[in-house]
This record gives sequence, structure tokens and C-alpha cells, in this order.
Amino acid sequence: LQDRLTVVRFLLLLVKEILGHWLVGGLVLSGVCASLANRYLILHSVHSVAQTVEWLYAFDIHCNSFFVSFLLTHIVQLMILPLLLSDGLTSTLCANALWALAIAAYFYVTHLGYCALPFLTKTEYYLYPVVGVVLLYVAFAFLAVAGYRFNMTRMVVSFYFG
Repeated sequence: LQDRLTVVRFLLLLVKEILGHWLVGGLVLSGVCASLANRYLILHSVHSVAQTVEWLYAFDIHCNSFFVSFLLTHIVQLMILPLLLSDGLTSTLCANALWALAIAAYFYVTHLGYCALPFLTKTEYYLYPVVGVVLLYVAFAFLAVAGYRFNMTRMVVSFYFG
């Protein structure tokens, strides 16, 4: 019975990760990014055909971006999990740095995907959330030094595995 429960919990975790984070998150982020590109970033020219960013292209960009962040937050994090789950300042800073790097990598790869389209201009707007990520990391680093430990890896592990 315990083995069946373990398999069921693993399958539920897999469904939550695939459907929740990759698919639903991808549908929302792809729609938002494609809409922003089509509304504000298209370079209009008298001598060119009207072009738009297709939603499937935006979803492909999400898949590429998600893969990089998935590698960092699931594969690399798993390999160094004992270090990240420790109770010290170093583990908190390393865990938060890993998550900040993963989120920044997501937005950087997203920027690269939209930058490849010649009819878009000012695609560096997709890098603006990285500034917020860096500011949050610095704020949480100061809080960690002050004794208020906000360890993102611990929060995610407790969310998934109770």
C-alpha cells in the first residue's frame, strides 16, 4: 500500500509540474508576451508587409526558456539539495541565487527569442523583469543577514512534499 501511495504522489507531482507550471504557465505567459510584442514592439515600415508574432512562436519561446529554468531549479537544485536545505546563511544565499538565476535565465532566453524576429524593436523590454529579480535577491540577502531567512528552495520543497 505504501508503494502505491508513493507512485500516486509521484504521478500527481508530475501532473502538477507539467500541467500547472509548463502548460498553464506557458499558455498565460505566451499570450501576454505575444500580445505585448504585437501591440508595442512591432516596427512598422511603409515598405514592408504587416507582420505579427504568432502565438505558437511565443509558446515555443516559452518552451525554450522554461527548459533552461527547469534545468536550474530541478536538476541542479536536486544535485546540491543537501547544501541548499541547510539552516545557515550560505545555504539561504545560494538557494535564492539559484532561483534568481533561473528566473533571470527565463527572461533572457525569452528576450533572445523575440530578438530573433527582425520586425520587432526594443525587445530589451523583456529583460526588465530581471531588474526586479535582482532587487528581490538583494533585499532577501539583506534580510538573511539580519536573521530573517527566506530560503526559496525550502519553500518549494515544503510546498511539494509537505
